[in-house]
Amino acid sequence: MKVDAVIVAGDGRAARKVFKQNKALLDVAGKPILRHIIEVLKACDEISRVVVVGPKDKFLDAVGDMDVMIVEQKRSLAENAWEGFLMTIPEYRDTMVLTDEIIQQYRNKHVLFLSGDIPLLSARELKQFISLCDMDEYDYIAGITSEEILKLFGPRKGRPGIKMATFHTRDGNFRQNNLHMARPFLLISQIDLILKVYEYRYQREIINIFRILAEIIRLGRGKVGKTLFFYLLLQISAGLSTIGLDSLAQMVCYPITIEKMRGLFSSILSVRAQIIETTVGGAALDVDNEKDFMTLSVMYKDWLNQILNENHHFA
Repeated sequence: MKVDAVIVAGDGRAARKVFKQNKALLDVAGKPILRHIIEVLKACDEISRVVVVGPKDKFLDAVGDMDVMIVEQKRSLAENAWEGFLMTIPEYRDTMVLTDEIIQQYRNKHVLFLSGDIPLLSARELKQFISLCDMDEYDYIAGITSEEILKLFGPRKGRPGIKMATFHTRDGNFRQNNLHMARPFLLISQIDLILKVYEYRYQREIINIFRILAEIIRLGRGKVGKTLFFYLLLQISAGLSTIGLDSLAQMVCYPITIEKMRGLFSSILSVRAQIIETTVGGAALDVDNEKDFMTLSVMYKDWLNQILNENHHFA
């Protein structure tokens, strides 16, 4: 299937910067991260239009020669994702007015959302994700990558690496991988919640834990109890793993499975949600801070060679 792609790469109020600049503009192997991502999208036959949302003037300088639509960023991640999606609709681009007719006509339109800080994204991983997205059955699909795959990019004796945070389940430990397929018009009432949760995903920051708890409380009766239970189990198991009590962490997270999380997401969002696993890993290696960026810059060619190797997975 052909699908439009929206790269959400704004640097507004809640966005993290590295070395005081937009992460999408950081130079990796001689070119901006954003350019790496667009090249991969362009090399993927399954991708149709590419829309990039961020600081328009800076992005024009960096990738203005590429066949992409660059949209000026709004105030928040949610607004950026929404505006990027709307700009994939010809009737909206012509008038810049969202009408009931447009909503009804494109009610079932789905797009690929991805972040602007994943320089190790590969066409192989992108094709794998898209091929697993059954949009006849689901309305929102989030990608994850296993801890076993991510260990290939972790620290080793004599080699730097990045140790990435994961969430624990009975099925294994995983990390969200920055790839999402969604029908935004079916998620109008919940898109802000989805993007807030994504924005607050850095759970090592205590303030984000409180922000997530506040969002859970706002879910209202009938959804708070199970959601809070799962969230607390995830937090406790992650904390136990951090101090080396992995066996106890696995016991704590035993009630949580990927299927139960899928069901919970479907209930919260009032859509058919799914979670799918990719087996490459590059989309999960986002740039979070200066240290990780320096490590990624040093290891980029080695890691890219691993990713391009067809045997690089455990599936």
